[in-house]
Amino acid sequence: MKEDILQGNIKFLNLGDLMQLLGGNGSSGILRIMSPYAPEPGIIYFDNGNPINASCGMLSGLDALYSLFGWTDGDFEFTTTSVTSERVITKGRMGIILDGLKMLDEGRTERLGPVSMDSRTAKYSDAGAALPVIWGPLVDYMYVVDEEEFHDGDTILQEGRHGNWVWVVLEGVIDIIRETTSEPLTLFQIGNGSFVGSISSFLVRNHSRMYSAKAVGDVQLGVLDSQRLAQEYSKMSYEFKAFVMSLDRRLRHVTDRVVEYSTKQIDLDDYLRYSQKVIEQGDDEKRLFRVQHGKASLVQKTDDGFVPLAHLERDDFFGYIPFLDLGHEPEFASVLASKDLKIQTLNPDILQQEYDNISTTFKNFIDNIATCTHYSTKVLNNRQKELMT
Repeated sequence: MKEDILQGNIKFLNLGDLMQLLGGNGSSGILRIMSPYAPEPGIIYFDNGNPINASCGMLSGLDALYSLFGWTDGDFEFTTTSVTSERVITKGRMGIILDGLKMLDEGRTERLGPVSMDSRTAKYSDAGAALPVIWGPLVDYMYVVDEEEFHDGDTILQEGRHGNWVWVVLEGVIDIIRETTSEPLTLFQIGNGSFVGSISSFLVRNHSRMYSAKAVGDVQLGVLDSQRLAQEYSKMSYEFKAFVMSLDRRLRHVTDRVVEYSTKQIDLDDYLRYSQKVIEQGDDEKRLFRVQHGKASLVQKTDDGFVPLAHLERDDFFGYIPFLDLGHEPEFASVLASKDLKIQTLNPDILQQEYDNISTTFKNFIDNIATCTHYSTKVLNNRQKELMT
């Protein structure tokens, strides 16, 4: 039975934004996109926030979905309903968004509609590639205790400075920047629903900020109740606490690698020195592991060679995470282990049950970390490609 309907204009909320919104809210239903430049609507079927099939003219599946990224003018309508369509699309949601935007930017996807640049994504990296904005799900105001305004160019966070405040973006766009030995490096931009600050911010005393954040135009932020978030964290199981902090560390690792590639200071041998392969990239691994002793490295193989992603140590997790898409193992990265590695095998379904029962704000925070990790990995891939050419 049909229930809720979300309607709008594709100029205001493009397909990438829509997919992040529906994915963050775990929505199931049918998205229809109507363009004055197409005789029939494009249709995407969603199950629990993930696209499972699509149709656009004579195209179907992933090809149809990618083609819809080129629809820059028209209206959309999302209806929540039980979906009976066959699961044809298996690629992760964030991977589709990033590849779809890249194909559009490179001219491999035909634009349908008047050519225009969305002002929110008009910023470019120093390599000349457009920086898409990472949007979060709808804001849960239950944890917002105050609001703050920043203006174009204002510094919200400074990398290396101590701070425990955490915000959610209510309105506007923010540059996420890492400092390098030469000049600041803009990794990506975040918009409405995304979080400013890390989970470590409200858990670790005298926490050092992992990046800088600057306002792009006027920005309105919601100050989150750090004490309430910390109290919720304290009630989680030991395994889930370790999992959350492991996610936080992995994002830091990946952005560190981006800086190292940008300054040509990467030491690839440090990641390839382990000979034991616990997970092979592309494996159909359905287990989740926690490191109890020893070390491991997370490495991705691309057409241009190996890309180091992260070091894994005690209490770090790796393997199959059914409710998050990091763009890493098992599909897109391998795990290489030291000889003394000891791991605990966990049931990912039990972890998902706990994830499903946490507050909307904490869940959104975790999802946003995963999305930022996924996109930072794409940035890292581009840096490696530049270094090899």
